Amino acid sequence: MRSIERKNKHKKRKRILLLMTIVGVLLIASYFVYAFLSANSFFNAIQGDPISSQEEEMVIIENKEPFSILLLGVDERPGDIGRADTIIVATVNPNTEDVKLLSIPRDTLIELPKSGEADKINATYAYGGISYTIETVENYLDIPIQYYAQINFQGLVDLIDVIGGIEVDSPLDFTVQDSDETQNAIHINKGLQRLNGEEALGYARMRKQDPRGDWGRQERQRQVIQAIVDETISISSLTNFNRIFNAIAPNLKTNLSGREIWILGTNYASAAQNIESLTLNGEEAYIYFPSYGQEVYVWEPYEETVAELQQILKTHLELDLQSLESEIEE
Repeated sequence: MRSIERKNKHKKRKRILLLMTIVGVLLIASYFVYAFLSANSFFNAIQGDPISSQEEEMVIIENKEPFSILLLGVDERPGDIGRADTIIVATVNPNTEDVKLLSIPRDTLIELPKSGEADKINATYAYGGISYTIETVENYLDIPIQYYAQINFQGLVDLIDVIGGIEVDSPLDFTVQDSDETQNAIHINKGLQRLNGEEALGYARMRKQDPRGDWGRQERQRQVIQAIVDETISISSLTNFNRIFNAIAPNLKTNLSGREIWILGTNYASAAQNIESLTLNGEEAYIYFPSYGQEVYVWEPYEETVAELQQILKTHLELDLQSLESEIEE
C-alpha cells in the first residue's frame, strides 16, 4: 500500500515538474516573441526615405562588400526644419576588417550641387533634407553613399534618461545652456562623471568654450555616442528594450532595413573593432555670403587634403579595383 502511495506521489511530482517546465518554456517563448515583435515594430518605425534601390543595397550587404554610410546628427526643433549639427562619413570594409571615419565640420565651405553657390555644408539639410545632404557629400568626397542614419539630437535626451544616464570623462570644465536655451543651466565638471540626458546633450553640443573648437566638440560627440552604445547593450538595459525602442524610434531614421541591420551585426562585426579617424585639415576664414548679408565663419579645407581623403576612401571602398575590373571586362 505504501509502495503504491510512493509511486502516486512520484508521478504527481513528475506531473508538477513537467507542468512547471512547460509553463517556463511558454514564458520564455512569450518573452522572445514579444521581443521579436517589439524589434520588428521598431525597425518599421525608423524606416526613412530610400536613396537607392533596395535590391542594390541587399547585394552590397549580403555579399560582404565594402559600403559607406552617412551618420547625421540633426538639431531639429518645433517649427524649424533644423540643420546638420554632426556629419560623419564611415566607410566599412569587411575584407580589411576596418572602418574609416571622417568627421566633416558643420562649417565646412562647399559648393552646392547644381547651383555651384558657396555655402556651409550644414545648411544643405535645411535646403533639401537628407537627400540633398547626401548628394552634397557624394560630390564633395567623390564617393557613393549607400546608407544613412539620421538622429535628432533632442531625442538623445529621452534615450539617455531611459538607460539611466551615461558616464563620460570631460577634458574641461564649462557651463552651457540647456535645450530650452536657459542661461547657465548645465555645468560640466572636468573629469569622470555620470550625466543625464540634458547634461549629455549640453556636453555634446558645446563648442565656443572649447580651445579646440569644432574638433573638440566632435571628439566629445563620439565619446557620448560610444557611451550610449555601451549602456544600451549592457545586461541591465537588455531587460528594458521596449522603453529604449520607444525612446529611439521617433528620433531615428535610416534606409537600412531590419534584415540588413541584423546582417551587419554578423558579417561586419569584426570591422567595427578597428576604427581609424580621418581629419579634414584646413583653416578658419570669414567669407561674405550674399544670402546671409554678412561675413560668416567657415572652415576652408586644403585642396590637397580633400584630394588625399577622396583617394583614401575610394581605395577603402575598393572603387579603384571595381573600375579596373569594369575596364578589363569591356
